[in-house]
Amino acid sequence: MNFKNKKVLVYGLGKSGISAIKLLNTCGAKVFAYDDNIDTVPDGAIILNNLNFLKECDYTVISPSVSIDKDELREAVKSNKVIGEVELASNFLRSELIAVSGTNGKTTVTLMINDIMNRAGLMSYALGNIGIPLSEKVFELSPSDTVVLEVSSFQLESVKEFSPDVAVLTNVTSDHLDRHGTVENYRRIKSKLFRRQIARDIAVLNADDEGTSYVREFVKADTFYFSRTRKVRGAYVENGQIYFEDEKKIFLASLDEIGNLTGFNVENLLASTATCMARGINPEIIKSALKSFSPPKYRLAYLGEKRGKKFYNDSKGTNIAATVASANSLNKSTILIVGGRSKGENFENLFKKLPKNVIQVFVTGENSDEIIACAVKCDYYNAVKRDTLEDCVFECFNVNADCILFSPASASFDRYSDYAERGKAFNDLFMKL
Repeated sequence: MNFKNKKVLVYGLGKSGISAIKLLNTCGAKVFAYDDNIDTVPDGAIILNNLNFLKECDYTVISPSVSIDKDELREAVKSNKVIGEVELASNFLRSELIAVSGTNGKTTVTLMINDIMNRAGLMSYALGNIGIPLSEKVFELSPSDTVVLEVSSFQLESVKEFSPDVAVLTNVTSDHLDRHGTVENYRRIKSKLFRRQIARDIAVLNADDEGTSYVREFVKADTFYFSRTRKVRGAYVENGQIYFEDEKKIFLASLDEIGNLTGFNVENLLASTATCMARGINPEIIKSALKSFSPPKYRLAYLGEKRGKKFYNDSKGTNIAATVASANSLNKSTILIVGGRSKGENFENLFKKLPKNVIQVFVTGENSDEIIACAVKCDYYNAVKRDTLEDCVFECFNVNADCILFSPASASFDRYSDYAERGKAFNDLFMKL
């Protein structure tokens, strides 16, 4: 794709937008920029105060925060003039591309795969939704490098020709329905991860996840699976042992040997194992990397014990499926703290799926009333609303339980800039106790 002397509008000036501007300037484009709320004026672009100029542009590059369904973009989309930042950058990528997506676990799996690749002696970089846009690094990468790219549904929404060498889908459960509308549309967007792959590429899917059944019909690549419950072509658990099976069955390690990765992280390590074994990485290297791997911050992180209660910070649990998975991984009696900004999910599903070890739920945040109403509909009467996160924490000490789990099942944007700021706030409260 040639951008030299082309008029290109970058819509959205977060990290992805700023990086896209730099890339386009390198390509010799004439760059214009627009954001609904401009906080930073980037170098290398003419700032617009409206979108009237959009019709005159040859292309519009949208950031993940900008929905492709916006009314202002309709004509440009019909004319095939709209692309996302990921697709823009991937046009210039010469390196091997491993793309990881899914409702839950994609950050952990991205980091795991990247760690394994580096230990195998490859120059591998974790980029994308994980924090560093692909546009930021693409011209620094060589053909011998590997990119492990975390890709969100917001990024996949706008792709057309995106075709990773290896595509990994951790799971597909209900999420971001406030933007994507329906579960069916959300699944369709996730399937874009595989649609442009060809037979010599690699696809890795979760054999235990019902949500991936829709995706499978679009997969043309050489397919491997991972499973906690049964033998598959790929990685699986059998009698507490991790195996990879293709033409022959290979033992990697026992789950006890990798004690730092328990609960839902078993699925993550299986996804990473299936991917790296399919890529031909030595199993001893994979085992060594998994044994020393530390999960990302604020993902079921154990903080310690205060006043006889164990505290767990799962601020990254931003949807119902993630919160239920975290609650299931705690075997003892648990108090759950939830709430934030709604993403269109039906919270009746939370109360229908909560394990019995959750004996009390405290709710705070913008969607508190919605969550409480759903609890009542499900005849769940141990859910109460509190004004602040601090109130919830202190109320926990009035309940006889072993564990306190902060896993909001909601976005953070009602009170915080992201899940990390929210996670830090919970950590700070713990330290004050």
